[in-house]
Amino acid sequence: MRTKDSSFFFFILLVFLLSSCGIEDYYFLYSVPQGNIQVTLNNRAIIQLPSLSAEYYYFTNFTIFYRLYISGSQESGAIQTSPASLSSINSYLSSDYLAIEPYTKSDTTVSATTGSLFKGRNFYKLELENANIDDILSSEVMGQTLIIDFPVTGVRPFLSIGGSSRTLYRSTGEGSFNPVPNRYFLNTSELNSSSNVSSTVNADVANKNDISGSRFTYAAMYIVVTGIDSNFTPIYSAPTFINIFALPNP
Repeated sequence: MRTKDSSFFFFILLVFLLSSCGIEDYYFLYSVPQGNIQVTLNNRAIIQLPSLSAEYYYFTNFTIFYRLYISGSQESGAIQTSPASLSSINSYLSSDYLAIEPYTKSDTTVSATTGSLFKGRNFYKLELENANIDDILSSEVMGQTLIIDFPVTGVRPFLSIGGSSRTLYRSTGEGSFNPVPNRYFLNTSELNSSSNVSSTVNADVANKNDISGSRFTYAAMYIVVTGIDSNFTPIYSAPTFINIFALPNP
């Protein structure tokens, strides 16, 4: 016969075994719904950031990944995402979009896959001038409206949320490369030069060789919901495509 003391001991042992199995370490983050994003041509995106319930205590911030593409095509309207349309801009843009698209269609994407997916395709985290973007896009902005603006010309692209705007900054790959001529999202001759595309200079730029006339630059962007697990490793939701923006001339 099982005594009261032995039953209590069995209960404590069961709780210990369950907590040791890592069941409580299951992490999951829903992606930003595609329907929450509205775009205007290739110049602006309005993103309604979702709110997460308290059970997602491991959520830290929203993250935007980008890659730049040199092109000989000037697109004045919204950029279609068909393979033919994207290839006419830059073949790397087409291959990147097609490679990432399957991951945008499922919330079952494991976090490690999302992070390695962007890294493997030379996408980098968007940054901001004079501000830590992780702080700007922290849990405090859940439910708010985020605007990414690429003006037609003469104005540096910027991000707006909570009544304030900050200039977009290119990444340095945590110091692994040196973007030239600077970190602004502007279509300068130095940025769209094939000679500057390398792993140590403009590593965030995809080259295009067969350009005989004017040169243009485009930015593809994706947003993910980001968290951190018990090992302090970043975890991500499935990515959501934002837009393909045309970089303005300085």
